[in-house]
Amino acid sequence: MSAVILDGKALAIKIRESLGPRAAALKAKRGRPPLLAIVTSERPDKAAVRYRQSQKKACEEIGMHWNTLSADWRGSDDLLRAISGMRDCDAVILDLPLNKSIAIEELLAKLPPELDAEGVTPFNYGRLFEIKAYEELQKRRLVAPCTALAIAELLRSTGVPLAGKRAVVLGRSSIVGKPAAHLLSCLDMTVTLCHSKSSDLPEVVSSADVVVAAMGKPRMVKAAWIKAGAVVIDAGVNDDGGKVCGDVEPEAASRAGWVTPPVGGLGPVTTAMLLSNSVMLAERRG
Repeated sequence: MSAVILDGKALAIKIRESLGPRAAALKAKRGRPPLLAIVTSERPDKAAVRYRQSQKKACEEIGMHWNTLSADWRGSDDLLRAISGMRDCDAVILDLPLNKSIAIEELLAKLPPELDAEGVTPFNYGRLFEIKAYEELQKRRLVAPCTALAIAELLRSTGVPLAGKRAVVLGRSSIVGKPAAHLLSCLDMTVTLCHSKSSDLPEVVSSADVVVAAMGKPRMVKAAWIKAGAVVIDAGVNDDGGKVCGDVEPEAASRAGWVTPPVGGLGPVTTAMLLSNSVMLAERRG
C-alpha cells in the first residue's frame, strides 16, 4: 500500500486564488490594499527567515501589502504603541520568538483582537473554543490559529468522511495541538489529545483513523504505529543535520492512506490560512 500525498501547495493555491478578488475589492473600496504587519526580531534562524519570506511572497501574490515592524530594543508597551501608530494596519502577526524584553503573555493580552491574524489573543482564542461545529467558525467569521486551521482544511480536502472517526493529536501546544484537537472535534470526530507524558502511545495511535503529529520530535511516530489506511498529518518541522524532517517516520507512507510530506504539506496551507484570517479582518474594518 502506498499513501496518497496530501499536496499542500495545490490547496494553498486554491485558497489564495479565492482571496485575490476579495483583496482587490477592498482596494477598490478603500483606495488601498489590505496591510499585514509582521512583528519580528532579527535572529539567525534559517527556517524562520524562509517562512517569513514565504509569508511576504504570498501577500504579494494576492495583492496584499506587508510591513515589517522590528521588535528589537522595544518593550511590550513600546511595541504596542508602534502597532497602534500604523494607521492603515489591518492585521498583525508576531514572528516568535521576540526579544526577551517583551512579555509575550502581556503583549497578547493587550493586542487588539481585531488585528490578531493568528487567533492567539485571549479574546479570539476563547471565542474559538465556544463553537461546537466547524460551520460556526465560518458563519461567525472567527479567526483561529493558522496551523490548526490548515490541519482541518487539509483533512477536509481529502474528501474522506470524518464524522464519527477516531483522531489522535500528538502535542498540546496552545497554537497547534489544543486548537487542532478542538477543530477536529468540531468536524464531529472523536479526539484523543496526547502529550509527552502520555502512556501507551503506540496502542493509542494505532487505533486512530486520523493522526496529527505536533510534538516537535524528529520521527517519534513510528510507521508500525499507523493504522492501515489512516490519514497522517505531520506538523513537525525539525532540523536533521541540515535537512527538514517531520515527527513521523517516512516509512509511515507505506501504511497510511493519506500523508503530508515534510516540505510542501502543511506549511503552504498554514501561510494561506494566515492570509485568509488577514483578509477577513480587513473586511471587518470595511
